[in-house]
Amino acid sequence: MAPTVATTTPAAATVATAADVKPAKRSVGLGLPALPPLPGLASHGQPRVVASLCKRLARNVVAMAAGEAPAAPLSANAEITEFINALKQEWDRIEDKYAVTTLAVAASLGMWSAGGVVSAIDRLPVIPGVMEAVGIGYSGWFAYRNLLFKPDREAFFAKVREVYEDIISG
Repeated sequence: MAPTVATTTPAAATVATAADVKPAKRSVGLGLPALPPLPGLASHGQPRVVASLCKRLARNVVAMAAGEAPAAPLSANAEITEFINALKQEWDRIEDKYAVTTLAVAASLGMWSAGGVVSAIDRLPVIPGVMEAVGIGYSGWFAYRNLLFKPDREAFFAKVREVYEDIISG
């Protein structure tokens, strides 16, 4: 059965099949060409995929309501399940869960407030351009001071290795 499309006219409402509906040659009112039709949604089987997903979801809901185990997860969900299981194992190994939770909440609040500050500064009329110029200037000074000449570059990389070792051994 062909899909039907309802069209309305000032005189009366009619129902036509998809074969009867012709694409508009020009858009109404602007005289611009009409947009091309969407790539064949029905030809690629997307309605079947959606229907299959809906049926699988409905089966899982019915199975869970009946107290049975839902159907096996999809292959894409297997990676998520594996990640969640690994996360649970890591969480069980943590001794001070309160400190880790507090640190995570503080980090989230810090990132959120930093985003708000950057957004507020970005809305000011002159400041973004000045900040960009300062960033470019500092990047140039840093490259000149630490990366341009070989002795300075070696000293910089030695300092980076030293800090890295302090962190790793710490």
